[in-house]
Amino acid sequence: MQIISFLISQVFVQAPVFLGLVALVGLILQKKSAADIIEGTAKTVVGILVLFAGIDVFLGAIMPLTSIMNKAFGVTGVIPDCFGPFGIAMKTLAQEISMTFILAFVIHIIIVRIVPWKNFKNVFMTGHIMLFQSGWFVVVLGATLGLHGTPLIILAAIFTGILWTVLPAMCRPFTKEMTDDEYTLGHLNSLCIVLGTWIGKLFKGTKKSDEVELPGFLSIFSDYTVLLSFLMPTIFIIIGLMAGQAEILPLSGDQNWIIWLVMTGLKFAAGVGIVLFGVRMFLAAMIPAFQGISRTLLPDSILGLDSPVFYTFSPVASILGFVASFAGAIVSTLLLIVIGSPVVVLPGPIFFFFDGALAGPFGDRFGGWKGAIAAGFVLGVFVHVGTALLYPLEPVFHGTGVLWSGPDMVMLLPLFWVLKLIGGALGLV
Repeated sequence: MQIISFLISQVFVQAPVFLGLVALVGLILQKKSAADIIEGTAKTVVGILVLFAGIDVFLGAIMPLTSIMNKAFGVTGVIPDCFGPFGIAMKTLAQEISMTFILAFVIHIIIVRIVPWKNFKNVFMTGHIMLFQSGWFVVVLGATLGLHGTPLIILAAIFTGILWTVLPAMCRPFTKEMTDDEYTLGHLNSLCIVLGTWIGKLFKGTKKSDEVELPGFLSIFSDYTVLLSFLMPTIFIIIGLMAGQAEILPLSGDQNWIIWLVMTGLKFAAGVGIVLFGVRMFLAAMIPAFQGISRTLLPDSILGLDSPVFYTFSPVASILGFVASFAGAIVSTLLLIVIGSPVVVLPGPIFFFFDGALAGPFGDRFGGWKGAIAAGFVLGVFVHVGTALLYPLEPVFHGTGVLWSGPDMVMLLPLFWVLKLIGGALGLV
């Protein structure tokens, strides 16, 4: 068990290590020279580390914004998240989650190897998301069917392994033209791509986000870096003014509170720039390296990767999707308050970026800037309203202030509510 725990916590879940090993194996299988193997492996690892460094920068900037918004709304509720709930679940379900992860990966690889359909030939490679999904199935199946121990592990692994195969297959028809069918999405927000595309088609004929020509001085905002450097400080200042100076001072410390809001917004913009640079570096090294595995061990397969790899196709659309998702989250919170919902879901910053910013480029692809905005807004509402319906399925998090959520989790709501009804009818819970 100690060896398994080590492999999961130090290899499989550590994306730089895991993907570096994948690149290493792929290059060896292609019989590359020692210099090419070292170069390809190093660039894969460094590229993913740069990507993660950018994510840390923008999350460090936006997390205080959530705290400010919560106080501005004046309510107590739950925040949809992934990292917090995973840490809570691991305190009591570490063995079940770890074993589910290993068994699910075996099931996933077997399915990918034997299925004849090209769209299903995708290897899910986003390690931390894979662990989150394993944990989520353990938590929800335990709550809905009252399972525990070996039966829980086996059923959760079957669900998880199938999901890792189905979700990338669901995305591949929508990503293959964009990526030349070299990779697709491997995440828990696959619905962002599908809905983003469908919503974008409602706005056919609209100019693409990156092609909008702004008049005169405003033309400088055609550059996504300039746009984000102006937009994020503005958003932070608005939220800061809503919350009031007294709420900002504990966060700003000795720095002037307005200056702190501006600098925090600029840090977010810098984080996005770092992410996009890391994505380009990572893909340039990883895609050629994976060809060795695709040709030998898993014929015709491609990678299922993290959502930021799609932001580079339209950085401006990603920004529009992010901002629109942010707006959708705020509208959802206000709606839940107005209707007297027993669960008030507060805006979750992780989902602005990883969902809204992913939906943006796919909405933009067919519906231009209008499609990007509409796709981001709809996903923001979908996730935050759906999280309220997930609440009864995750009792282990009640009272913690966080809840496991995401577009694909909300998409599975009907299935698990049926299981909850079955479990109740059979007296299992």
